[in-house]
Amino acid sequence: MDRREFLLGIAAGAALPFTVPTTNAADTSVSVKSQRFQPMTVEGLEKRPDFWKVRPDEIIALCESAKKCSRKEVICHTPLGYPVYALFYGDFNDAPPQTNWSAGSSSTTYKNYMGNPPPAKQTFLFFAGVHGAEPETVAGAVNLVQALETGKDFRGRTHDELLKLIDQYRFIIVPCVNLDGRGLSPDHLHGIEWTKFRAVSQGTWKDGSLVGWRGSKAWFPLPLDRVSYPGGYPNADGYNIMHDAAPGNIRTAEARALLRLAERWRVDAVLNGHSYEHAPSVLTPSAIDTPDNVTRANAISDRCNAAIHAAGLVQNKLKENRTPRSTINLNTVLALASGAITLTLECSVSYDRPDKEGRPKPTRLYTFDELMEPVFVVLREYLKDGLEKPFLVRGDETVKGD
Repeated sequence: MDRREFLLGIAAGAALPFTVPTTNAADTSVSVKSQRFQPMTVEGLEKRPDFWKVRPDEIIALCESAKKCSRKEVICHTPLGYPVYALFYGDFNDAPPQTNWSAGSSSTTYKNYMGNPPPAKQTFLFFAGVHGAEPETVAGAVNLVQALETGKDFRGRTHDELLKLIDQYRFIIVPCVNLDGRGLSPDHLHGIEWTKFRAVSQGTWKDGSLVGWRGSKAWFPLPLDRVSYPGGYPNADGYNIMHDAAPGNIRTAEARALLRLAERWRVDAVLNGHSYEHAPSVLTPSAIDTPDNVTRANAISDRCNAAIHAAGLVQNKLKENRTPRSTINLNTVLALASGAITLTLECSVSYDRPDKEGRPKPTRLYTFDELMEPVFVVLREYLKDGLEKPFLVRGDETVKGD
């Protein structure tokens, strides 16, 4: 099947409604609304491994059954009604901040926001699946939760070093933010070429053409009446949660919930999990932040990428000292919510690079283990960095102004 036939096939069959019955481990029904579009199927996908648990009902069941966490919350519901869970590991008994980060960081002392005394440990937020079509960091997050709960992930592997690092933080994990898009998308896209990834991710117009990565950002929300398939990028209302970042007009419950988490629990650092059709990488941070945060985040991203390279997950020459970008997205407003260092991890969806016309074919097909391994590699390095030097200044007694 060529690209045109593939896209036209989607256009012909992707507009039928369906209902998703979801149950958790305790057989408690989770009621969700009828989906406007039919879930995407890609012919010829290999069977997923047993540890690759990325379906909405599997994610919800895992969160419902979690017992080692000190706290668990449904931070919001998606437009279809899926519960979005946050699991908290560590001591989260502190009172709400007396002020917000903006006011507190501009005053004589940060302590009215950070607490007096501030929390004994730094707070780290890791969330995955903002784009539901990208399951790799979701798989990593789910396996990390299993390791936190039982000592081993779903492969039976231990992560002793990482768990000891997490124990030195207050750690919040949201295994999947966009459960609407996750429910619409295949469990994986292992072994497919880039046009299929783009169709599954950002969708197709009614004429069968790709909406595309850049094209998807021309609309907020995506005009659902003009597409044959919306992709798993947006939620069921058509919103790309990653770009729900216009102050004063945050439109999605999912983005609002993440911002509340960051502000309420004084988050010091954030890892935002995604996937794309290249070798894995921690992206250059946005330049739209405090100068100290930009410098620190860029150094951490270089450190994490060096660790990905050392783990044998990237074969190209290691690049450092990249120029921060001017991108404005969810990371930007998360930094404004609590002052946090914010970084995005992109796992590979399949190959080391896209198989595009005029370019060499990919030289490496990642295994399922390798697809989610950057989650563990990057978290280890990121958490180590924060123990070597705190992410944020927790108290400043210097008088500023009158």
